[in-house]
Amino acid sequence: MAVLAAPSVLMAIALGAAVGALGRETVAALLNPHLDSGGFPLGTLVANLSGAFLLGLMATWIDGLIRHRLFRPFWESGLIRSYTTLSTFSLEGLSLIEREAWGVFVTYALLSIGGGLLCITMGERLGGSVASAHGIEVDDDRRDRVEETL
Repeated sequence: MAVLAAPSVLMAIALGAAVGALGRETVAALLNPHLDSGGFPLGTLVANLSGAFLLGLMATWIDGLIRHRLFRPFWESGLIRSYTTLSTFSLEGLSLIEREAWGVFVTYALLSIGGGLLCITMGERLGGSVASAHGIEVDDDRRDRVEETL
């Protein structure tokens, strides 16, 4: 049986999720003005790519600077996971397929997947370099185990 996290951890996740969701909606509102007419879903792409970059950066550098037990649940489980969104990517992709906007769909899918992998790699490398330059040890194993700290 799964045990719920401590109330303070759940609150940190909830606060991070609120910030991330508001950030994602702001980016979408600014960059998706013509989405209903089959336009390119730039807002979701920008949120997902910048979120991937931030995830890589934070998992290597910032997480090493701030060791408070609530920080990682706040930024990773809350903020980044609510800022980025596979479900919106999928819904927008389906909408493009239904409109038979194949070129836009293929471009969107390739940029989202390939760009996400590139952005998280760039974020991790930059974060690792900055951390090393400041004498901060990067724990590559820890970055993948946020749930274990909950």
